[in-house]
Amino acid sequence: MTSLAGKFASGIARLTNLGKRDDDPLSSLKAASRWLDNLPVGDAFKCQQTILEELRRFNENSTEAAKDRLGVLMLLDEKSRDLQDTLVRQYLRNPRMSRPVESQLWHAVYGLYWEIARGYHAFVLNFARGSGKIPHENQIPLVTLRAIRFFGQLLKWRAVRYLGPGEKLWLRLHNLYRIAENEGFLRTPHTACAGETPCTCELAYLHILMLHLANSGTLYPRQIDLVDRWLCQWRNHLSLDTRADTKRHTFAVDLSADHGPRRIRKPESDKPMRFWGTAALLDKLNAIAGELREGAPAAALGLTEDARTSESIDLLNHLQQHWSPLSSREQRRAPRVSVKRLIDVAQGFNAIVGQIKSTTTAAPAASPYASDIDYSEADDIRVYGFVTERTRERNSQLGTPAVRLSSNVERWVMQDESACGYGAVIESRDKDWLRVGALLALKAPDAADWKLGVVRRLSRLGDNSSSVGIEIMPMEPRLVMLYDVIASSGYKVDGWDNNSATQAKAGLWLEDASQSSLIIDPVNYAPGKIVHTKIMGERRQLTLGNPTERSEGWIRVSIEPVKD
Repeated sequence: MTSLAGKFASGIARLTNLGKRDDDPLSSLKAASRWLDNLPVGDAFKCQQTILEELRRFNENSTEAAKDRLGVLMLLDEKSRDLQDTLVRQYLRNPRMSRPVESQLWHAVYGLYWEIARGYHAFVLNFARGSGKIPHENQIPLVTLRAIRFFGQLLKWRAVRYLGPGEKLWLRLHNLYRIAENEGFLRTPHTACAGETPCTCELAYLHILMLHLANSGTLYPRQIDLVDRWLCQWRNHLSLDTRADTKRHTFAVDLSADHGPRRIRKPESDKPMRFWGTAALLDKLNAIAGELREGAPAAALGLTEDARTSESIDLLNHLQQHWSPLSSREQRRAPRVSVKRLIDVAQGFNAIVGQIKSTTTAAPAASPYASDIDYSEADDIRVYGFVTERTRERNSQLGTPAVRLSSNVERWVMQDESACGYGAVIESRDKDWLRVGALLALKAPDAADWKLGVVRRLSRLGDNSSSVGIEIMPMEPRLVMLYDVIASSGYKVDGWDNNSATQAKAGLWLEDASQSSLIIDPVNYAPGKIVHTKIMGERRQLTLGNPTERSEGWIRVSIEPVKD
C-alpha cells in the first residue's frame, strides 16, 4: 500500500514534469531547430497548426526561465512565416469558401498571430517592469517592434472578418508604443524580418493607426490587405507629435484609452495624446491617382503586381476621403431616421432574377406580417434587433396568418432608413454569403416591385448577429434576356438574324436619364462582347463596356448600342 508521503512526492514529481517531454522542442534553441527541420512538408495547414500548439504551450509555461527562451520564440516566429503567408493567401483569394472552412482558416491565422504577439508582449513587459540588467536587453527594441506589428495584424484580421477590435487590444498596443518612447528607441530603425526595409516602432504604430482609419466596415478583405501593403511605402510621410497644432494635425490618439485614433476636435490636455497630420500623404495619393488616370501601370507606382487600375483608383479615392481633415470629408448624402420596418430580402443573382421574374408574371403575394408587429415580435426586436426564428415558428403554430415565401427570401427588420438605403441588425449565423458587396433585392410588404441594393457596410456583433448597411440603387431593375451574337447566318426575319443567337442569359437592365447599364453573372461577361435583347418590345443590339462595379457573383457594366 502506497504511503501518503509517497503519493504526495509522486504528485509533486508529476507537477514538476508537467508540459515537458524528453524531446521537448522548447527546451533549447538547438532542440527547436532540430524539431522544425523534421516537420512534414506538403501540408501548410497541418504544419502551421503544429507550430501553433507549441507556441500556445510556450506561453502557458511562461514562468520557465530557460536560457534560450527568447531565441526559441523568435525562431518559431521566423520559421512559421512562410506557412502563415500561405494560409493568408488562401483566405484572401477564396472569398466564396463556406463558413466552416472560412472559420477554420481564419482562426488558424488569427491564433498564430495572437500567440506570437502574446509571447513578445510578455518579454517587453518583463523588461519594462525590471530594474538593473535584464537578459536580452539589447534585443528589446527589435522585440518591441515585432510585438507592435503582430498586434497590428490582430487588429487587421479582426477587421477582415468585420469584428470589433476586441477587449484591451488597443491598450496593449498603446502600452508598447509608450515603452518604446520612454526607453528612447521609438525612432531607431530595425529590420523586423529578413528581406524587409528597416522600420521604427513609431512608423509601425502609425501604420496600424492609418489602416484602422481606412477601414469603416466598407472594404473587402482583399482591399484591407492592399491598403496594409501600400502603407509599408507611405508611412514615411507621417510622424507623431506630443502637442496639437490644429493647422497641421488631422488625427489624434489617446494612449490611455482602449480605442483607436480619431479626428481632432477638442484636444484634452490632461490625457496622454499624440497627434499627426496627413497633408504630405494626401499629396502622395493625389499624385499616384493622377498617374493612374493617365495610364501608368499600378505596379510601377508601387501598388503591387496584382492591383487593378480601376480598383486602385476607387480605393485611393476612399483613402483620401477617410484620411482627409474633417472640413473636406464627404458628408452623409441623406439623414437617417429610426424605423422598425419589415422588408423582404432576396440575395444572389439567380434568386434575385427569379423574384423579379415572378413579380412581372403574377400579382404580388400578400405579406405574412401585418403593418403592425405583434407583442412577441416587438420583444424580439427590442432585445435582439430582429424577429427570431423561434418566435416566427411559434406564431405560425398559433395561427398567425402566413404566406410561404420562396426559400431564397428572408424578412429583415430595418432599424434605420434614409433616402439612400437601410440599416439593420440581422441573424447571420447561417449566412455564409453575407459580405460587403453582396447584391440584394428588397421589397416592402406593401410594394409591388423589387429594388436592388448592395451591402456597403458590415460589422459582426458576435457569433449570431451582424449590423448591415445597405445602399439602394435608385433605378428600377428590368429583367431582360440576352443572346450572344455569333457569326451571321445570312438569313433574317423582320430584319433580325435569329440563327446567330445562342442560349438566353438573364440580365438586369438599369436605366436613368444619364446612362444605361446591365447587371449580369460575371461568367457571361467579356469586354466588347456584343449581345442582343428585347426591351419594351424593341429589339436592341448592345456592346458590353467596362465594369462600373463588381463583386462576388455579379458585375455591373456600361453598355453602348451597336451602330449599323
